[in-house]
Formats: sequence, structure tokens, C-alpha cells
Amino acid sequence: MGAFRRGFGNRSPLVLVAAGLLLVPALLGVRAVFATGAWTDVPMKYWMRKSSDDYMYVSWSVGRAKREQPDLPSFYLLGGSTAREAIVSGADLASAIDAAGGPSCVAWDLGSMNQNFAQSLAIVDNVPAREDAWIVIGLRLGRFTSDRGASMKQAEGRELLLPSPYLRRYVAREYGKYTYSDTILPGAFSYPTSYLQQHGTTLLGGHLPTRTYGQHRYNLKHNHTVAEKERMVRVWNTRWYKKFERHLEFHLAMLEQVLTRCRERGLHPVLLELPLNRDLVGDRLDHAAAQYQGPVRALAAEYHAPYLDFNDEVAIPNGYFHDLSHLAEPGRVIWQAELARRLAALYDDDALGGTL
Repeated sequence: MGAFRRGFGNRSPLVLVAAGLLLVPALLGVRAVFATGAWTDVPMKYWMRKSSDDYMYVSWSVGRAKREQPDLPSFYLLGGSTAREAIVSGADLASAIDAAGGPSCVAWDLGSMNQNFAQSLAIVDNVPAREDAWIVIGLRLGRFTSDRGASMKQAEGRELLLPSPYLRRYVAREYGKYTYSDTILPGAFSYPTSYLQQHGTTLLGGHLPTRTYGQHRYNLKHNHTVAEKERMVRVWNTRWYKKFERHLEFHLAMLEQVLTRCRERGLHPVLLELPLNRDLVGDRLDHAAAQYQGPVRALAAEYHAPYLDFNDEVAIPNGYFHDLSHLAEPGRVIWQAELARRLAALYDDDALGGTL
């Protein structure tokens, strides 16, 4: 053991070179495991840091889809926590699409906390490239407010353990960031640290921890009051609106890259306005929303992507919203049914030769 420890202190150039040569294939092996989705051969429950671990759920689900290559039409719902809470589940959405006259299919709700468009791009760069795969890109005001630096970190696999050479090249070309970082090893190596923070005590006790993913965080019992929601509107129009204006162009450019990558990989993009508590908000966020919706409609036309917004057509009362956008139990059922109907109709149009 003493000799082993002394090896770490050896400063001989030959020893250091040999160690480096041994390290290279090890790192390439780690990268290959994530790039191919092979890591998902280990069930998700062993990877979860906590039951609300959105990032691991999304990473594992995409990696598994890549590994298994589903042979049915596939629908992927992307977005932040509003997308996560918008439907009952991916499996339930697939059943609803079938019941609405659409195809027998598979679907995933890949909404995750504060998901930015760079993370959505990483998902698009990794899902199986099939002609019957649909990428449903959720939109809301909050998706255009995050800091651009936090978005670009996804080039290193943070927070999603999904390699995206396309994202890295774009960030390097346009912003001069991560020019020499062509792997997601930084993200892969930071994951064990956060895992140990959650499970260190359990592991020291000799037990292998497992967690079951819980998609929904909100229910009717813990909805915000009307007064609290009113304050959220005021705060958004003051504090958050400034961030929105500052970062809007960056996020629109990243969204265009998502659409570009969909086109390159033969995927069907759909632009979707996520739930909005119209019953309480009224038109008080319309000024800000118009600033991204106009450019998004232009992108939809340019990339032949359907643009769906049925918030004014599906009347969901304030009481079914946790806040301004996150749905609770009854609201999810209502909103999912309409989404399923719209997606079934789009699939039918495409099958009949319609333009998308």
C-alpha cells in the first residue's frame, strides 16, 4: 500500500507520460459510453440523485431511446417545468394521441427544471433520427430569460448528460466559448459529486440507493393564492421583464439552431405555447409575449413548423393552476387532451401529404 501511495508522488516525466497515455483511452471510453447511450443499460433508479431529478430523467430517457431505437412514431415534449407539469405523463399522452385518431405511438415528457434552448438542442441532437419523430418545443416567457452563460454550459454536458457536437460547434463559432471542449466529461465528472452529496451516507452504510422519478411537483392542495399570483404578474413585468429583454435575441438564435438541427436530422419540429393562466393573467403579459411570438411565428414559417397556441381556446380555470403556468391535476388532463388532438391531426395531415 505504501508503494501504491508513493506512485502518486512520482514526478518522473516518463511515469507522467505513461499515466497520461493510459488516461486517454479511459476518457475516450467514458465518452463513448455516454455518446452511445450504453450507460442506460443500468436502470434509471440507480442513477437518480433524488426523486425530482429532472436532469437525470431526461438524460437517461433520451439515452435509452437512442439505445432501443423505438419502431413507432415518437413524440418528444421539450421545455421547462411548465412542460413537465403540462401533461399526465408521456405514456398517457401517447394513449391520448391514439384515442384522438392519431397513430399508435410512444411519447416522452422531457420537460425539466429551467430547461434552456441549448439543452433542448442537445436533446434534438441525441434522439433517434426517424422520419416519424416529432419534436414538440414548448414555449413560454420564462424560456427567454435565463443567462446565456448558463445555457452555453450545456456544451460540456451540464446539466444534461447528453453530448452535442452541433451545440459545441455553434457556441464556439458564434460566441468563442468551449472551443477546445469537445466532450461532456466535465458534466460527467461533476455528476458523481452531486450524487455523493445525496447518497453518501447510504453508500457508507453498505446500501445501494435507488429513487423512483416523480414527474409532478404541484397539486391542488398547495396552489398559490390569488393574491400571491397577482404579485407574480407584477414581479414578472418589472424584475423578470428586464432579463427577458436582455437575453431575448440570444434565445431566439438558439431556438433557430434547434429548428435547423431538426431539419438536418429529418425530425418534425412543432412550436407549442405552453399553458398560461389566462383566467388570472388576462392580457397583462401580452406585451412581453408579443416580442418573442412575432419572431417565433416567422421561424415557424421559414422552417415549415406548425405553431400551436390553444390557451385562449381551452378554458382552464385559475384554480387548476399552481401559479401562472404550472398546471395541477385536473388542468393537466384538460390540456393534454387538446394537445393530443392537435398532434393527432398534424400526424394525419403529414401522412396525407400536408405541408409541415
